[in-house]
Amino acid sequence: MKVAFVPSVPIDPTNSERSPKLLYLLSQWFDVVPVPTGALDKKVYDQSGNRFSRYIMFVLNEMSIAWTTLRMGKREGVDAVFAEGTYYSLAGGAAARVLGVPLIWDNHGNIKDFSAALGKSRFFLRGNLMLERMLARMAAKVLVVSRKEVDAYRSMGFDTAKFEVVPTCADMALVDSRLRTREEARRELGIDDQAKVVLFFGTLKYMPNLDASLYIVKEMYPAVAAEVPGTEVLIAGSGSLGEEAPHGVRMLGFVPDLYLWLSAADVCIAPIWKGVGILTKVIDMLSARRATVVSPLALEGIPELEHGVNCVVGKDRQDFARQVSDLLNDPRRADEIADRGRELVMSAYSWEEVSPRLKEIVASSGDRQVHDGRRING
Repeated sequence: MKVAFVPSVPIDPTNSERSPKLLYLLSQWFDVVPVPTGALDKKVYDQSGNRFSRYIMFVLNEMSIAWTTLRMGKREGVDAVFAEGTYYSLAGGAAARVLGVPLIWDNHGNIKDFSAALGKSRFFLRGNLMLERMLARMAAKVLVVSRKEVDAYRSMGFDTAKFEVVPTCADMALVDSRLRTREEARRELGIDDQAKVVLFFGTLKYMPNLDASLYIVKEMYPAVAAEVPGTEVLIAGSGSLGEEAPHGVRMLGFVPDLYLWLSAADVCIAPIWKGVGILTKVIDMLSARRATVVSPLALEGIPELEHGVNCVVGKDRQDFARQVSDLLNDPRRADEIADRGRELVMSAYSWEEVSPRLKEIVASSGDRQVHDGRRING
């Protein structure tokens, strides 16, 4: 079975982000045809550009990606189009319709929650909601990351019969191959064995991560440092904080080996107050067997999370800091929670458990007659 994948991204088995991991997995099972995007694609999503010109470029970019998908799909004889997110799926879906093959739309999060999280306008929401309704009709399957997403779309009037839950997962074989002992990691990084280390990561170019980092610097760290002297907070991720971090908080920037820093941490944190979908960083933290403090938002995408069992939930900004301090002061409790957090990932959020279902969904989509019956695959 040949599958066009839109857009082409670097195939990197060590990358835990959803799109690279899905492309890697699909390439293990099927003959995958990655569809490249042109220089226009980057300009469209450059928020510093003129809005009107970006709208024009958006239309041109969609046409370009659709044409490239159609041309490559026809040349290669693809049996399905697998597309990431709304905009790439719109272009991929148009090509799939002409080719007479099914579209599999990998939806990363519903547009209503996304718009609210990023403060988008009502015009933006209505326009994108219209696109998503069209895509839902075009697609043979719609992949969403959690049951909450299915419920959200159903509440907006979508027919969810085509929806399949495929959460973002951890590759446990990869995780185990990259982790070190805490002592080894700290020795490699030059971190004192007696230090209390708290880790947060995520690109600061994404507003919820930037908001979380500013909360850590201005509110959480001062409160935790007062309760647990000698605490060091590490923030990893590309982008700028916009101000100087205080002594005791290290801005690491992009780190090529996240698992090295995960190995060195005592406690991991995800103080994300706004967002959509599943918090991939929480899956990464739990998979590395690190006690993790989360905001209530994390439970919406990972409902199996349970305070005091496999994670700790900071119910508000003040309580979050208290929970971090309590874990740092009680290493035995932190280890017990870390063990159960890893068990949760292994049983429900590992690619080892979930990927057979993904393979089945994609394979079955290529076995069905699609659109107007011009082509039957299989």
